[in-house]
Amino acid sequence: MSDTIDLTIIIPVYRTPVERLRAALTSTTALTMPHECIVVFDGEPESGLIDVVDEFSDDCAHAVQIEHGGVSAARNAGIDEANGRWICFLDSDDRLMGDGVAQLMRFADSHDCQIAQGSYYKESNGRLEHCSFANSEAIYTGDEGHTEFMAATLEVDRGVAMAWSKLYNREFLVDSGVRFNTDLSVDEDTLFVFDAVSRAQVIGFVPVDVYVYQRHEGSQVMKFHEDYADLVERALNTIREEVTRVGEQRVMDAYLQHVVFYTLLLMLHYVFNESNGWSDGARRKAFNQVLDEPAHAYAIRHASTKSFGFGKRMSVMALRHRSYAVMKCICSVRHKQLG
Repeated sequence: MSDTIDLTIIIPVYRTPVERLRAALTSTTALTMPHECIVVFDGEPESGLIDVVDEFSDDCAHAVQIEHGGVSAARNAGIDEANGRWICFLDSDDRLMGDGVAQLMRFADSHDCQIAQGSYYKESNGRLEHCSFANSEAIYTGDEGHTEFMAATLEVDRGVAMAWSKLYNREFLVDSGVRFNTDLSVDEDTLFVFDAVSRAQVIGFVPVDVYVYQRHEGSQVMKFHEDYADLVERALNTIREEVTRVGEQRVMDAYLQHVVFYTLLLMLHYVFNESNGWSDGARRKAFNQVLDEPAHAYAIRHASTKSFGFGKRMSVMALRHRSYAVMKCICSVRHKQLG
């Protein structure tokens, strides 16, 4: 069976609305190569979701159920079940673009890649933003190529850190033992991609559109979580261990950018999250606690922001001057933009 399936699409599902899962599965029907869709239910699914998977059973979709363990556990279960030569990840809110996936696979096969990435779209409130790592085809191999792509995984706004929009050679994942870290619930994609890239021999990029990422008002990134700061620190510490293992200065410099990016996320989704119900005094205390944490304090002072967009550079400037009022204003504007 494994010789006849070119692609396994792994779709983790947890409390996904029926219509969104149906849209995700519908997008896979445009694929022309032999493929399978493994829908991994992270815990007991609603009957309506099972019915949706059954609707696509003729298109090689089938379901696997695991005990609730988070998206990383669900994706790992999908890897273990996969039969395709290539694996890709599709979040249940999102869509694949069949023609682009086919082009990306042809490129990956012709260059013996272990990982290949394409371009993608971000969709929010009906607006589309195109995201592409580069403007032309590229192969990353050898020490210099690996260092460049590992750094890109951690650098801000490079479009590399997410597990989706990529093809992974299944045999490579199995032999290398690369898996998602189930101890993380923040930044788990970055760690997975970084680990995979650090162990791959050949990485390819093609500027073809393969994925549509959709941000909904109900998405996890828009919600407030009391333990978010602790989860971020755990993730950053884990990634720092991998960066230290690699031992490349350029990668360490990129890691500092990554820390700054998460400092900004802490401001947006934690300190100034409009859903946290905190008083102004509580927000000021949390603001100072984040900035006093050694890793954040060091990164804010020393990370290069030349590649940052204007808004992020202004935000970093506000943090370097510990300007609570300016940061509060920036986050308020950003919340309105996110809907």
